[in-house]
Amino acid sequence: MRARLRRLLALGALLCAPAWGGAQQADAASQPMPEPGARPRTCLVLGGGGARGAAHIGVLKVLEREHVPIDCIVGTSMGAVVGGLYASGYSADEIELVLDRIDWAEVLHDKPPRNERSMRRKEDDLRLLGGVEVGLSNGRIAFPRGLIQGQKLEMLLRRLLLPTWQVRDFDRLPIPFRAVATDIVNGDKVVFAEGDLALAIRASMSVPGVFAPVRYQDRLLVDGGVVDNVPIDEARRLGAQRLIVSRVGTPLMTEAQLDSPLAISHQMASVLMQREVLAQLATLGPQDLLITPPLGDMGSQDFNRSPQAVGIGEQAAQASVVDVRRYQVDAERYAAFQHRHRPPAYAAPIVAFVEVLQGDTRTARYLQQRMQPQIGQPLAPEKVEQQVATAYGEGRYEQVQWRLDEREGRQGLVLAPQDKRWGPDFLHFALRLSDDFDGSSNYQLISELTRTGLSEQGAELKLRVGLGEVEEAFAEYYRPFGRSGRHALSTYAKYRATDLDLALMGGGALAEFRYSQWLGGLRWAYSPHPDWEFAAFLERGQERLRLDVGNPTELGNYRADMGSVGWQVRHDSIDSSAFPSRGQRLSLTRQHYLDSLGTDDSAAVTRLQWDGAWSHGRNRWLGGVRASSAHGGDDLLATYGFLGGLGNLSGYPEEAIFAPQTALARVVYYRRVAHADSLLTIPLYVGGSLEWGGFWRSRNQVDIDGMQTAGSIFVGADTFLGPVFLGYGRAQGGHDAFYLTFGSLLRTLDGF
Repeated sequence: MRARLRRLLALGALLCAPAWGGAQQADAASQPMPEPGARPRTCLVLGGGGARGAAHIGVLKVLEREHVPIDCIVGTSMGAVVGGLYASGYSADEIELVLDRIDWAEVLHDKPPRNERSMRRKEDDLRLLGGVEVGLSNGRIAFPRGLIQGQKLEMLLRRLLLPTWQVRDFDRLPIPFRAVATDIVNGDKVVFAEGDLALAIRASMSVPGVFAPVRYQDRLLVDGGVVDNVPIDEARRLGAQRLIVSRVGTPLMTEAQLDSPLAISHQMASVLMQREVLAQLATLGPQDLLITPPLGDMGSQDFNRSPQAVGIGEQAAQASVVDVRRYQVDAERYAAFQHRHRPPAYAAPIVAFVEVLQGDTRTARYLQQRMQPQIGQPLAPEKVEQQVATAYGEGRYEQVQWRLDEREGRQGLVLAPQDKRWGPDFLHFALRLSDDFDGSSNYQLISELTRTGLSEQGAELKLRVGLGEVEEAFAEYYRPFGRSGRHALSTYAKYRATDLDLALMGGGALAEFRYSQWLGGLRWAYSPHPDWEFAAFLERGQERLRLDVGNPTELGNYRADMGSVGWQVRHDSIDSSAFPSRGQRLSLTRQHYLDSLGTDDSAAVTRLQWDGAWSHGRNRWLGGVRASSAHGGDDLLATYGFLGGLGNLSGYPEEAIFAPQTALARVVYYRRVAHADSLLTIPLYVGGSLEWGGFWRSRNQVDIDGMQTAGSIFVGADTFLGPVFLGYGRAQGGHDAFYLTFGSLLRTLDGF
């Protein structure tokens, strides 16, 4: 009992800080198989069923409790996951603990956590906020082969199976094992008996259309359930004389449930699959045992119900306990089985080399540079995963696989990046919308083209067009450089134009102007860590103000040349651009507009922004401070700051206030409601904000006592188009507004 407790505690440490330390387990390859004739060879067959497959763990718990040793395991899909872990030396309790600790909503979402992505991608994430992305390949629109590429799932499997990395022959695992997959090109069944265990399991559970297929040795592999969902035949090929079969497949839908073309298509595939399953089950004899846990309406995607499935599986096996006891052995024989059933001995190797395979990528050097710090160090899986996640988060890869390899007695890392098949160019479409239901609306449709892989270090070209209240055109060439690839140089040109209502400046004639700005620039950036960036930039351009509504004798047109230099420090560890729960975001920019660079009237502006997020359970808080202060060149509108909009001095229309001096402090509270544990529903939040802000023409006029209070209440949803808010805000002085907003609670402090 104490040994079992120590193993459970060790497993908990593995999942919290994923690195296996030196273990005292015996090498499974050196352990003999059960003596021929000692007892009938018993094989465990675990069928596929997605999340329903967690019931297999409950069956294993009863088998362990009744002292039933297993001589071989064959699994399909989720059965391959549970079976592969058990065959590798995990106990049923340890596998259950693994499932309990997995955040399935996170694992089944390809993008790495936002705080693990590079600063450049974090800014892209905040600017684009959801939307739709399609690929361009050979001049045609292309799409991925699955909704989920499986990047995080494969990394999870690789971490859990790290002690078996030197075991290539699956017969040399603590329990001989087979995983079943399907070649989607020719329909052949593929049975993994050797190779990369993590990749074999990942291929076995690649549900077509949901998970992208796995390419392995020139085969394109999907879920084994397509051809053999309960692989009894493969167990017999392993020499099984008795079978214990756990069947967890989803039953056929009723006529009432067949209410759409999608349901009909799904039912057709299920009928064909069930026919093969029934044929397999018909071969079972009196010496075999079939356990079918009554999982009811549990869907294959309901991973949040895994604990319930484990319990149902345990109850089903316990209900057949009399039959289960036919396979039990005495205490001495079961102790011998337990001695063999341990993970292979493992100690973290020293990484002697890093190799990045170049066959499927144009940016091998990018990864090679970022993995160099691993050389000469003991393998730290969490550090490898972080670097891989940051690289994958760049958005150019379909997958980035990693594994340990041994060459001439030296251990090292091998990475196999695969560029997105639907690339290398990508189109992203996004929508921004704000409406106060009182005649003031602001919308923008954004289309952005990104060309990737323009150099081995990851150079790219961005072209962006925005149409609507704010018209925008942007072009940028971005190129990383340096030994570490952490330096980058970008050249860019941009144009922006919008309407300005000067009645809100606090005095003067009513007037509406059309404001436009042209800029060209050069920017150097250094990012020593994904959370930090230091930058310097040089810009040259022009701004114009054209009177559209107003008295031309009092107000005329305006034009000013601009040339500036500046620096910027940014930190960003916020976990979500939509509804953050942890992390901080800091931006400090200083920009000087100089006569020597062509500016008509010298000026300088300082912009500061900080946001911090905290959470407790479903409750989340977002605090923030922002300020913009300009001096000199009072007529240079590029130095102005903005206020107005939901959570940004609520009660005023979106960005209705612009002035040389602006300041805002706020705290926002929101709470997730309605199906907070579901993987498929849209996250829904309710909340509100308290704000304190002000705006002035000059620093001499800044008066803390003159700042206004404001607040809001809202309902928000995190949709695939980005966060959407419906709310009401009110500011001191009687300003109030209703809002429908597509956009983030986080804001940027850039000028016009």
